Amino acid sequence: MNVPWITEQQVREKVSIADAIEAIAGSITREVDGTARNIPKTMTTWEPASSAHALGAYDEGAGLVAFKTWVNTPEGASALLTLFDATTGIPRAVLEAGALGALRTAAVSGLATRLMSAPDAAELAVIGSGRQALGQVAAVCAVRPITRVRVWCRSENSRIGFAATVRDTLGVDAVTAPTLAEAVDGAPIVTLVTRATEPFLSPGVLSAGTHLNAVGAILPHTAEFDPALLADSDLTVVDSLANARRSSRELTEYYGEDWAAVKTLGDLLTGAVVRPLNPALTIFKGLGMGLADLAVAATVLESTHREGALA
Repeated sequence: MNVPWITEQQVREKVSIADAIEAIAGSITREVDGTARNIPKTMTTWEPASSAHALGAYDEGAGLVAFKTWVNTPEGASALLTLFDATTGIPRAVLEAGALGALRTAAVSGLATRLMSAPDAAELAVIGSGRQALGQVAAVCAVRPITRVRVWCRSENSRIGFAATVRDTLGVDAVTAPTLAEAVDGAPIVTLVTRATEPFLSPGVLSAGTHLNAVGAILPHTAEFDPALLADSDLTVVDSLANARRSSRELTEYYGEDWAAVKTLGDLLTGAVVRPLNPALTIFKGLGMGLADLAVAATVLESTHREGALA
């Protein structure tokens, strides 16, 4: 059996951040009506700082099943996603999934920002400057009229370099902030995308009305914000409740066994929950889910078939 192999470069070329956001919104909506389902994430970790993960999804609308597996180690990381035909069980394609994972993570944040932030929000504070940070900025810029990006991370050189990358790549004004507090002060949208293992964002630092995307801490022992910050949130949303219960230290420490206050993107997309008119704070916690990976992979597959690349 000759199964098509789709490279990282092809993924980057075939899907825009706007297309990814719309594809994921469609998949999540089908999840709510029962025609799409996540296969919960499973993982293990080992010393000194390594982890292995697997998740998947089924989407009747796309006619596909997806499984993604990936391994992160101090020496390197790699990810693969396999798409299967949901009717025949035949493999449709194998995708190198590093770029795909970054794209879906950014797109989910973009979707959350579109649903949860002030429509006229024009500034973004991005905390972190690693390999996923630029995609996060691009996703927010795709859904809000961002005119300035504030950048903060611990390294001054990294702050300066990343701000230049934002300006050069996205054409948006970007400035560095000398401290975390100055970066987030008055910012209507704040995105945390770091490898922090301990909380660094405390209650009382964010301004009234801020929308917070927290997407960097996805392991049970990691955290970016103090769980007490959730007491100030008028709307707390996750992409997947099952994955959040399993992997979010911040939410687990605060909510314990009672997660009734935590909503999902599906709740917002279907109108079951709406953004408060003047919230003190809204928080989106992204942990990753198979449906988002499947949605982006299906868009790549459709684009490559349309252009004859896999014929």
